[in-house]
Amino acid sequence: MSTYNAGQTATVIYQADPAVVQHLHGVRESLHHSCKPYLNHKVRVQTLDGMTHEGIIAGMDSKNMYLMVTVTMDTPRGFYSPYYKPYPGPVYPYPPYPGPVNNNVILPLVLFELLAISLI
Repeated sequence: MSTYNAGQTATVIYQADPAVVQHLHGVRESLHHSCKPYLNHKVRVQTLDGMTHEGIIAGMDSKNMYLMVTVTMDTPRGFYSPYYKPYPGPVYPYPPYPGPVNNNVILPLVLFELLAISLI
């Protein structure tokens, strides 16, 4: 059920300047052309918030860059590994649980939040 009233006019709270919108489209196109040749390459990415991530460019779409990062036990807990076994495996005659395939996770980064991308 919608609470939209057809008889009322909407009050605009914010509307982007058309020049800013055009500039942002240009930035997005520039990022795509700059990063596409470096898919599957190891990079260091710095965001506008000052965070730095190292990983492999796994892909891009119109809004995000997907960075494959390796999670180690030293990494602060922020990613959940579905392969983590808090208890010992079953006892004989059952086969042991398979170990983790890898410790990689995909970190989506918003394109407009990226400040610098460098090869490492």
